Amino acid sequence: MNKTIEISDQPRLSLPRTVRITIDGIRYRLFRAAVTVAVIAVAVAFLMNILSESLIKRAVAEDTHERVERSQFVHNWMARLSAPGTIEAILKELASVELTSPIANEMSSMSGLSDAEFARFYENASAASKCFAFFADLDYAKRRNLVHTAVSVEVFKRLRTPDGLEQFEAILPTMKSLRFPLSGEELTAFLQAWPQTLAQAQNVQEGRKKAIAGIKAKRGQTAILTSLADAEGQFGNDIRAAGFHFDGDAVAPVVAEQARALLDARRLEKSMEQKTTRQAIAQHYNILPADVNVILMWKYLRSKKSARTYLEKMEECEVDTSGLTPERLTILANVRQAEKALVRAQRLTVGTGEGWMGLGERLSWLLLVSMMVCGIGISNAMLMTVTERFTEIATLKCLGALDGFIMLMFVLESCFLGVVGGAIGAVLGCLIGLGRMLSAFGPVFAGSMPALDLLAGMFIAVALGVILAAGAAVYPSLKAARLAPMEAMRIE
Repeated sequence: MNKTIEISDQPRLSLPRTVRITIDGIRYRLFRAAVTVAVIAVAVAFLMNILSESLIKRAVAEDTHERVERSQFVHNWMARLSAPGTIEAILKELASVELTSPIANEMSSMSGLSDAEFARFYENASAASKCFAFFADLDYAKRRNLVHTAVSVEVFKRLRTPDGLEQFEAILPTMKSLRFPLSGEELTAFLQAWPQTLAQAQNVQEGRKKAIAGIKAKRGQTAILTSLADAEGQFGNDIRAAGFHFDGDAVAPVVAEQARALLDARRLEKSMEQKTTRQAIAQHYNILPADVNVILMWKYLRSKKSARTYLEKMEECEVDTSGLTPERLTILANVRQAEKALVRAQRLTVGTGEGWMGLGERLSWLLLVSMMVCGIGISNAMLMTVTERFTEIATLKCLGALDGFIMLMFVLESCFLGVVGGAIGAVLGCLIGLGRMLSAFGPVFAGSMPALDLLAGMFIAVALGVILAAGAAVYPSLKAARLAPMEAMRIE
C-alpha cells in the first residue's frame, strides 16, 4: 500500500509579527544598533547642514537683492537724472522689463517710435542683451579669439563685417563648452537689423538728454541730491513733466527719505572735523581724539544717550543741526549698520542658486561621496550584525523561516535604524546650519529664513537616510537569507 505524503504550504508570519520580531532583535543588540544609527545620523546631518545652508543662502540672496535695489533708489535716480546712459545700458534696461512696463512706455515716448517700430526695437534689444551677457562671461582669451578686441556695441559692428563674422563662425564651434544664445538665423537677422536698432537706441538716448537738460534748467544750481529731497513736491512734478516715469506714491517718498538721510549723514560726517565732537567720542571709547574715525562715530550714535550728547556738542560748535534729533541720529546709525549687513550678505551669497537646490556642482559631488562612505559604513555594520546572528538565523530556518522572511527582517531593521538616525541627523544638521547662517548674516535676516523649505529639506534628508540604510542592507540581508542552517551551526 503506497503512503501519500502531503506537503503543505510553508507558514508565513504576518507583517506586524515580523515587525515585532525585528524590533526585539534591535533591542537585544542595542549597542550595535546605536552604532548604525550614529553612522546614519552623521551622514544625514552632513547632508542637512549643506542643504539648509544652501536654502538659507538662496533665500537671503533673494531678500538681499530686493533690499539693495530699494536702498539704491536715490542713487539710481541721481544717475538717471545726470546722464542718459550708454547704448548698451539702454538696451539692457529695456530687455530687463516687459514691453508694457512703465520703463518701456517711457522709452517709447522719448524715442518717438510707433508701437510697431518699438515692438521690433524691444525684440532686438532682448537679443542684444543676451549677446552682451554671453560676451561678458567670456575670459579675455576666448573673447579675443571670437571678436578680437571689440567690446560692447563694437562687437556687433565687427560681426557685420565679412572677416569678423567668418572668424566668429569658424572659432565658435571649436569651443564646445560655449552655447551662443542666438541661432544662426537669429544672429543673421539681428545683425541685419542692427543699424536700425542702434539708431532707435540713440533716439532714446537723445530723448533722455533733452529731458535731463530740462530738469537741470529748472533746478538751477541746486545739487541733484538736494533737489531729490523734495521728490514728493515740485521736483517730483518736474521729473514727471520731463517724461520720466516717477511714481509719486511708491517711489517718490522712498527717494525723498533716502536723499534726506544722505544729506543728514554728510552733515554728521562733516561734523567730525570739529574738535569738540571728536573729543566726545574719544572720551567714550577712552582713546585719543586723533584715533577717532567715521566708523566709531556711527557706532557711537547707535545709543540714544550718546546721540543726545553728540547733538549737544554739534550745537556748541554752531554746526547746522536743523531737522536733527537724537532719535534721528540713532535711526541713521542703525540704517548704516543694516546697509553694511546687506553688503556683507551680498558678498557671502555670490553665485548662490546654481545646481540642485542651490548646492552647486562642487557641493553636490561632495554630498554624493559622503553618501557613498555612509552606505559602506552601514553595510559593514549590517554585515557584523549578520555574523553575530548566525545561530539565530539557523534556528529560524530550522523552524521554517523562508529566505524572504530573513531578508525582510534585516531590511526592516535597517529601515527602522534609518528613520531614527535620519530624524536625529536632520534636526541636528538643520540646527547647525541655522546657527552658522545666523552667525554669518546676523539677526537682520532672521525673517528671511525659509521655514517651509527647511521643513521640506528635513523630510527629504530623512527619506534619503532611510533609502540609504535600506540600500546598504540589501547585500547583508541577502547573505543572511542564503545561509544554510547546518553551515551556520558549524560556523558557530
